[in-house]
Amino acid sequence: MSRLTLAGLLRSLCTAALAGLLAAGAQAQIVYREVLAQGNGGDPAKATIDAIENAIAQVGGMKISTATSLSMSEVTQGNQTQFQESFRQNIEKTTRGMVKSYTVLESGTSPGTGRAYVKIRALIPSYKPSEQLKRLKLVVLPVAVAGAAASQPEAAAFAERVSASLEAFLTQTRKFAMLDRRYIEGSGRELGRANTAAAPLDDTVRLGQRVGADYLVMAVLKDFERREVAQQRVTGRTVTRASVPVAIDVRVVDVATGQIKFAQTYTHPGRLPSLEALVQHAADVGADIGQVIGSAIYPVAVVAGSGQEITLNQGGDTVQVGRVYRLVSLGAPLVDPYTKESLGPQETEVGRAEVTQVTDRTATARLTAGSLPTPLVPGKLLARLLPDVPTAPVAVQVSLPGQAAGGPKGKKDDEDW
Repeated sequence: MSRLTLAGLLRSLCTAALAGLLAAGAQAQIVYREVLAQGNGGDPAKATIDAIENAIAQVGGMKISTATSLSMSEVTQGNQTQFQESFRQNIEKTTRGMVKSYTVLESGTSPGTGRAYVKIRALIPSYKPSEQLKRLKLVVLPVAVAGAAASQPEAAAFAERVSASLEAFLTQTRKFAMLDRRYIEGSGRELGRANTAAAPLDDTVRLGQRVGADYLVMAVLKDFERREVAQQRVTGRTVTRASVPVAIDVRVVDVATGQIKFAQTYTHPGRLPSLEALVQHAADVGADIGQVIGSAIYPVAVVAGSGQEITLNQGGDTVQVGRVYRLVSLGAPLVDPYTKESLGPQETEVGRAEVTQVTDRTATARLTAGSLPTPLVPGKLLARLLPDVPTAPVAVQVSLPGQAAGGPKGKKDDEDW
């Protein structure tokens, strides 16, 4: 019996395989795939390691380096090489189940080269990604504080509340795959725990999956000032008025190219019943910005209608009972005469509707003016939110990923997401 020691292959094989498996998200599941793979090497041991790596690469989409290796033993009988059962168990143990099992189908020496080859059938765990990861992936970075706002003691706490509200709003639209970057240290510690030798395979694979964002949502709080003004009424009574006007620069940036896809300065006069309402003010500001971004990328669409009632494709806290929407019908595509780029379809207002009921995914609204087009084609009628006050930001019309600007269906525009 001869013994080969190849430096601990599958110690780092496990970590590399985790990074290379299919991207996964919430509610994803581990599934086992049976794959066929062949490996080549200077001897049967190295050929087997190469075959195992190739099997994992078929599932994970990457080739794993053979810089490290595993201690193994082999028994040579005549011209055939047989691997001890302990070798097989050692591979499965060292990879902590990354190679669930494998069977050697064929082994030998390649004619002319003299190199060993091994063909195996292996059972490799992979991740079935969540359906949500097919959505546009967004990261909301913490709202920064700069300019005049940096000198205000409460500005940092206000910015943090705006960040939380903005992230919550975009999440509840159910149109994006929202990725966490605000509490990444905590998830990083959990990931480290899952990478220990004692962690179950399910935990290791699930927590080992990371996906990158398509777009970053960045915001900077530039103006923030608490104001209290005493006003004397004709009756002689003095009334104190509170306000916290804010100005926030918002932009959405393409991670891959650095291109700014959306930019706007959001302003709000911040007239409050009292300064104690500052927390709610921050939540409202975050929701307003989320409304602008969400509507710019995925405008609320009418998906069904009958008589005086329509159904909108958005619900939860992103739609409130009593809010009024302009209903616009999408027409012929418009083209900029200078850049020759698409401006999206022409929009014609056909009516207005007030929200009467909200569920977690949809909302019901009743027509208050106008009428529904016949036939009503889902996605061809959009609901544009009417601002509460003149200073509220207006959504910028842009196009969807591979779709027409302002609507969920249509030809791809030049200015696509």
